[in-house]
Amino acid sequence: MCSDIVLAGRQAGRQAGKSVNHEVDIMQKAVAIVTELGALDGRDCIFLSSAEQDDRGSMIITGDINGALVSKHKGEKRWFPYKCIFRGVLACFSCELDTYENLDQNSWKERSCFDQMEGSEWLEALPVREDFDKSKYRHYRLFTYDVVYHIIAAEYQLEIDI
Repeated sequence: MCSDIVLAGRQAGRQAGKSVNHEVDIMQKAVAIVTELGALDGRDCIFLSSAEQDDRGSMIITGDINGALVSKHKGEKRWFPYKCIFRGVLACFSCELDTYENLDQNSWKERSCFDQMEGSEWLEALPVREDFDKSKYRHYRLFTYDVVYHIIAAEYQLEIDI
């Protein structure tokens, strides 16, 4: 289930004359995205129902958020259905969670389940078309119960049924 996108990012970095370390590719400074439910923490927090990518550059991820693992609206519902839409997707890496943990032993330290990766060398090394402005894109990381996603996209919209 693991993608070759990290390898492609590393190869792009080498072609650009940069030494790119695997840990650096997918583990920069993680900044928690604060949602309507607060920061999302814990392995059992985000459950995945579906992930689809369309031909217009959007990726839609749906599922449920565990109401016991949120800081806002805690106890109001057991599960909060969500839909996360990433627009302008340039690249996506997905990996089964336990395999990802083997790749990155520090992935549970100093992170939430939905982060923006600041200072992403993967984004920096990504060989986009010359007419794309990289400054308009962000690197997001989403941990679900079973799968971890790294997504480089122009924007995201998170809809939570509260």
